[in-house]
Formats: sequence, structure tokens, C-alpha cells
Amino acid sequence: MEKGKGLLYLSKTIAVIILFYIAIYFENAQKQRIYVLVSIFLLYMAIGFGRRLIARDSKLYCLSFVLDIILVYILEHNSRLLINYFFHSFYIIILLESALSLELRRGMAIGTAAVLVSLIKYIYLIYYKFNLASVSQLAFFLMVNILILVVTGFAQFNKEEKERKDVLYRELLDAHKELKQYTDEVNRLSVVGERNRIARDLHDTLGHNMTALIMQLQMAGHLLKEDVPKAGELLEDAIRSAKGSMTGIREVVETLRDTENTLAPAESVKKLVSEFGVKTGVEIELDINGGKTVQNPEANIAVYHIIQEAMTNAVRHGKASKIYISLDYSCDSVTFDINDNGVGGSTIEEGYGLKGIRERAEAFGGKVEIGTRNGFYIKGILYLGGKI
Repeated sequence: MEKGKGLLYLSKTIAVIILFYIAIYFENAQKQRIYVLVSIFLLYMAIGFGRRLIARDSKLYCLSFVLDIILVYILEHNSRLLINYFFHSFYIIILLESALSLELRRGMAIGTAAVLVSLIKYIYLIYYKFNLASVSQLAFFLMVNILILVVTGFAQFNKEEKERKDVLYRELLDAHKELKQYTDEVNRLSVVGERNRIARDLHDTLGHNMTALIMQLQMAGHLLKEDVPKAGELLEDAIRSAKGSMTGIREVVETLRDTENTLAPAESVKKLVSEFGVKTGVEIELDINGGKTVQNPEANIAVYHIIQEAMTNAVRHGKASKIYISLDYSCDSVTFDINDNGVGGSTIEEGYGLKGIRERAEAFGGKVEIGTRNGFYIKGILYLGGKI
């Protein structure tokens, strides 16, 4: 790019020097006038050289072309000829250079000014020699200048449009790269999130059923010596529970959906609580308000697993014999409160199960409070607007 600008400046310099030399030759001027003309020309050349050191978008750069027009007019004014066509050609050089180096609006303004100033000499010519030849010269020169102005303006317009398109293309490429990075990150997070969801589902389903199974086997072991038929019934229930666990695990892994989705939210929770109470012998009180019109399957699944994990945690870690569950469904949220009469504790360490409960609630913009109060309690809220 810089090499091209240097070549353009060199070509312009050679051209104006040749034109000036020929103009001086035809002037046949005396020494004093030659000194004046040479001085003006050197000042014109100095301005052209200094222009290369100025930023193109500055007002001073644009002003330097105005000075060029003024200096060329002074050159013509000091010519002994009414019109020195070699000096007059400098206007065309100014027109071309301004159109190629300035942005379109400023280039057209400088070019128009050069054309208008160049007409002054032709007006003098018509004034002193009013004839068809003089008018024809003015018309021809004016058409040539207008043609150059239009062509250079069109060329500059295409150049600026190409530059704008190049900028837009680069911005589009950058945006595409950013979008691809964003998409890759979303996909990565989606995979991580889905992996965590599957892990929670496996933990909740398997942990819940295994806790119930262990308690059934323990009770069957105690009854083997006292009530063999009852122990047999418990063992049969344990086998059914084990088969149910295998079925649940297959459904989580293969379909990533839950069997309880076929029931209404309240009904699925009631079934879960009833089966867990039968399997473990734990007394469970369930109080549900609403739940028949909730149309958010993912929120229903989250509530289901929260209740499931809370009951499992109460039996496995709290050794609870009673569990109190309260669910309140509204049009925009679900609140839950699970208490037990277990051993509790002064400090609470959140394992995978409790973390899963908190993550499920927070996924719906909700929150969870976990603590001890004559046992252990978990309460919180989920919002039905959707996942965040």
C-alpha cells in the first residue's frame, strides 16, 4: 500500500515538473517573473511534500489542497499568457489527487472548487475575446473536468464501498468465530449439565431404592426366627424392589426420562411416598395443596427427586421413623418443607444428595434451606417460569 502511494507521488512530481518546465519555456519570461514563478512552484511542491506527513483524516490535509488551488491560480495570474494550458493542467492534477486521497465528500468538494477556480481564466478569455472558439474551449474544458470529477468520484465511491465491505466481512468473520466459540462452550456446558443431571437421577433413583431394599432385608433378617411367612413376604418385596431399581436405572440411562411423568405431579409424589413408607416401615405424613394444573414437567421431575432424596436422607443418615412432607403448588411456584424426627446434628455436611437437591432448586431460580430442628429439615421453593 505504501509502495503504491510512493509511486503515485513520484509520478505526480515528475508530471508537474515537466509541465512547469514547458510552461516556463512558452512564457519566455524575464528573470524577475521567472523568480516569482519558480518561487510559487517550489512552494506548491513543498506543500505537496508536507501533505505526505499529515494524517489524511485531518482538516489540515484537506486545507493543503485549498492552498494548492490558490497557488496554481497565482501561477496563472503571473503568466503573461491569457491562458497557459500547462499551468491550467495543474487543476486536473489537484482534482485527481484529491479524489484519490480524500474521502468521497471532501474529494468532491475540493474537485468542484478546482473546477470553479479554473473557469476564471476562461471567463477572462470570453470577456476579452468573445467568439465561438473561446466559448468552445470553455465548454470543452468544463466537460472534461466534470467527466474527470464524476469518474474519480465514482471510483472513490467504489473504493470506500469495498473498504466498508471488507470491514463488515472481517467483523462478520470475528462474530462467526465468537459465535462458534460460544456454541462450543454452550455445547460443553450442556454436556456437563446433562452428565450431572443423569448422575443426580441415578443417585436419586438408585440411592432411594437401595435404602428401601436394605431396610426390607434387615427387617426380613429380624423376622426369620420369629415370623418366617412375614420374612418371606419382605424378601419377595425386596426382590420386586430390586427389579424396580433395575428398571428405573435402565429408563434413566436409555431414555433419560422418568416413569413418574405419566402421572399428575401430586399423584406421582403420593405414589412415591406410599411405596417408600411400605418398603421402609417409616411413618410419612404428606400434605399437598394444588398440583393438578402444573404444566411444567421438568419442575415436576425436580420436585419428585427432591422429595425422593429428602426421604432417603432422613432414613439413611437421620435414622428417622417419622417424616412430614408439605408441598404447595401455585401458578408460578412450588414450595416444599420436609421434616423428620431423626438424630439431626450440630453441623451439616452436604453430600451428593443434598447438593443435588440444592442444584435442582437453583436450576429453577429457587433456593433451599437445610438445617436441624428436632430432627432434620429441608425447605425451599422452585419457580415454574422455566430453567435459568
